[in-house]
Amino acid sequence: MMTDALRLGGAAFLIGLSGAMAPGPYLTVTITRTLRDGRLAAAMMLLGHAALEGTLLVGFAFGLQTFLARPTVTTALAFVGGAFLLWMGGDLLLGAARGTISAEAAPETRPSRVGPVLHGAAISLSNPYWTLWWATIGVKLAADGLAIGPVGVVAFFLGHQLADVAWYGFVIAAVSKGRHLLSDRIYRTLIGGCALFLLYLGVRFLADGFLAL
Repeated sequence: MMTDALRLGGAAFLIGLSGAMAPGPYLTVTITRTLRDGRLAAAMMLLGHAALEGTLLVGFAFGLQTFLARPTVTTALAFVGGAFLLWMGGDLLLGAARGTISAEAAPETRPSRVGPVLHGAAISLSNPYWTLWWATIGVKLAADGLAIGPVGVVAFFLGHQLADVAWYGFVIAAVSKGRHLLSDRIYRTLIGGCALFLLYLGVRFLADGFLAL
C-alpha cells in the first residue's frame, strides 16, 4: 500500500509540474502579485489554490466529478472566468497606463482589493482549463488515491501541491530578486504586458463559452 501511494505521489508531482509550468492566468497573476505586493503575498496565493483543490478532492469522494463534467458547468465557468479575467486585466492595465502603480511604493501602501489567499482560489476557479484538468486527469489520479485508501489520497494531494510549490516558488524567487533592478517605466511595462495577457485569456474563455452554446 505504501509503495503504491509513493508511486502515485510521484506521478502526481510530475503530472502536476507539467501543468503548473504551462502559461496561464495563475502564472501571470503570480508574477504580477510578486512585483506589486512582494514574495509573501504571492506565496499566500498558493494556500488559496491548495485549499480549493483540497475541497475539490473531498468533493470527488461524493461524486463531484460528475457535476464538473457537465457541459453546462464548463460553459458557465468559461463565462464567469472570462469576465473575471477581463475585470482584473483591465484594472491592472489602467493602473499601468495612469501611473498609479509604482515599483518603489511599499507593499503595505498598496493593499490589494482581494486578499492573496482568496485571490489564489479565485484565479484558479476562474480558469475553465483548470476545471477540465480536474474533471479528467484529476479524477483519474484521485480515483487511484481513493482505491489505495487515505494514505493514497494524501500522497496524491501532497505530490500535486509540491509540484505547484516547486514551480511557483522558483518563479516568485526569480521575479523577486530582479525587483530592485526595475525602474517604474519597466515595472509598468511588465504589469501592462501581464494585463494584456489576462485580457487575451478573458476574451478566449468567453469565446470558448459562446462556441459551446
